[in-house]
Amino acid sequence: MPPTPIIPLISVLIPTFNDDIFIANCLDCVISQTMADIEIICIDDGSTDSTPEILREYALKDDRIRYIIKPVNQGVSDARNDALRLANGKYFLYVDGDDLMDENLLKKAYLLAVSTDSDIVMWDYLTFNNYSEISEKKNKNSDLKPEDSNDKVALLQRPAFSWMKLVKTATARSLGISFPKGLIREDIPVHWHLLTSVDKIAIIPEKLSYYRQNPSSLTHKNDRTVLDIAAIMDIVKAYLISNNLYNIYKNEFLRQQINLLHGMYDNINEEFKADALILIKDRFSQEQLLFIKQNNVVRKQAKYFYLGLAANRFYKVIYWGWVALRGIYRNLTSYIIV
Repeated sequence: MPPTPIIPLISVLIPTFNDDIFIANCLDCVISQTMADIEIICIDDGSTDSTPEILREYALKDDRIRYIIKPVNQGVSDARNDALRLANGKYFLYVDGDDLMDENLLKKAYLLAVSTDSDIVMWDYLTFNNYSEISEKKNKNSDLKPEDSNDKVALLQRPAFSWMKLVKTATARSLGISFPKGLIREDIPVHWHLLTSVDKIAIIPEKLSYYRQNPSSLTHKNDRTVLDIAAIMDIVKAYLISNNLYNIYKNEFLRQQINLLHGMYDNINEEFKADALILIKDRFSQEQLLFIKQNNVVRKQAKYFYLGLAANRFYKVIYWGWVALRGIYRNLTSYIIV
């Protein structure tokens, strides 16, 4: 009779794409975790560099590592969805191929999840360019508080990164968690879906994930893909409406939608601004206008932008004056640095 397979406590899911500069460091960080009862599932999304060879090398050294090499790039959402389908662990978390984590993250998150019977455990993160920054930043106080576990709006306001959550696998599957294909900022709908659906969330108020500031990552793009933000927020709204949650979370949704769509327009390359403006106008209604007039929770520049769209010449002048002054400041700063 064959032995009963051992179910790992945690599945670490790593989508990779042309990460050969960083993936070895990432894998070293995962396999050296103080919790050893894990599986590591790597989905390579059609890399054209040496990432697949590095994955094969590491899988030979550590039998907890499994990998799939896709022949063509299909996007990070597909890779994440594939990894979740393959997960055997009682809990899972995502790790990006260029990021790192505290060596005790998995143990701390798992023990808290079990002791509180939580569906999700969340923690804080730090950003780094050089490894030397990590030791300095990781012990700084986090603004994430244990009591936030009972305030879903406060948690929705946290960054939506998937690698800041340990999630019960059975819960994610029962909810049908899936990343939208072909879009950037794909973490946002999953963030909303998970946090508004689960019963128990626990918090570790520590900076345990280390987010590399990689200028080639999708979060730093300003090309046409930035327009995806409009569709991403449409997905969130449709989810809230279909689950009778929109009225509960309407104010937070509107705050994020208004700020994100303005940020989309503000950051995108000049050649795509007209397209961005069309998307914004298509979604600009009396609901958004009333929210902007009655609340101070949107960024000032976003408020001036939208009020200018509503044919208020005063705010239109203020907004474009702010844009001009910012441009002057950036040019001066660049000149001084050079």
